[in-house]
Amino acid sequence: MNAKAWRFDPLDSWFFREARPFGAATGGELSSVFPPPARTVAGAVRTLIGEAHGVDWERFARADEYADLKRSIGVSDDPGQLHIGGPYPLWKGERLYPAPLHLLAKTGQYTVLKPGEPVECDLGKVRLPQLATALPGAKPLDHTWLDSPNLHRVLQGQFPETIYRASDLYAEESRLGIARDSARRTAAEGLLYHTRHLRPQPELAIGVTVSGISAELHPARGVTRFGGEGRASAVTVDDAHPLPPAPKIVGSNLLLVLLTHADFSGQWLLPGFTPGEQDGVRVWRGRLCDIDLILHSAVLGKAVREGGWDLLRRQPRPVRSLIPAGSVYFCSVEGDVRAAVTALHGWRAGHATALGRGELAVGFW
Repeated sequence: MNAKAWRFDPLDSWFFREARPFGAATGGELSSVFPPPARTVAGAVRTLIGEAHGVDWERFARADEYADLKRSIGVSDDPGQLHIGGPYPLWKGERLYPAPLHLLAKTGQYTVLKPGEPVECDLGKVRLPQLATALPGAKPLDHTWLDSPNLHRVLQGQFPETIYRASDLYAEESRLGIARDSARRTAAEGLLYHTRHLRPQPELAIGVTVSGISAELHPARGVTRFGGEGRASAVTVDDAHPLPPAPKIVGSNLLLVLLTHADFSGQWLLPGFTPGEQDGVRVWRGRLCDIDLILHSAVLGKAVREGGWDLLRRQPRPVRSLIPAGSVYFCSVEGDVRAAVTALHGWRAGHATALGRGELAVGFW
């Protein structure tokens, strides 16, 4: 079924709460993550579809109610037929992508990390990432995004001309909240909380690609609660945004870039890869989308912790560790490179791919 692009425009601030409980927050303040967690977006999509079709959510929670709709949009951890791509920032209507973490910058200058000469470490004799060209003080582009043309440049081994940092897209606002004693109509004793909201720039929105469901289930527009504290966002539905094209083929060394967080069961390795050797150096071999690959090295960001709240069971979800978007895997292809690029560019790896996790873009190193 045809994919549709859903756009969430803020009508207020955003708050996509990090996974820690309030009592564990340093200084009592909880920050907002960006982009929002996949399950937050999936919940908003389900909610708007249900409300557009007059769903009674108390009846929906019963096992024998709304069977047809549940097959389409799923319930709880079951996504049903619903497939979501993203979420991703939209800037002036165009999709932004996380800057690959092998790209380092300092005052407008760039360099990249590539697998270096073999060295001995706790993993054995491996090729750890090393700077391709020296640039003292260069740092990875955390919380930085690229538009489609500049992502394409990086995938081709070139440097970006324009980048978007978090400060370009939104500002952070500290908030103080209280718990209410409804019976006494007063503030509950000692129950204060601090949160850090995001104030988006007018050009910023959140986009997701929604597919797998029938056309009549897609609303044309609507307003829904989005994220923590039930802040409202306006939703419009239009044609889907395509990925930037894969770069022209240069050799057989593929760079696999995660465009969304990936669930690899708490491991750093690509799913199904096992250790081996090549010319006395440790490598990892495996198959993705029926393509045989050799993994030589990787550049990974700090693990992302995602939990959430299960509305159906009314309990917290288990917190999982995810490989962050922007992480890169340096691989080589055993077989037809053109077929590998075609198969892997835009493919999703790992668990919960129906929620958009593990989306890949292919480049060369």
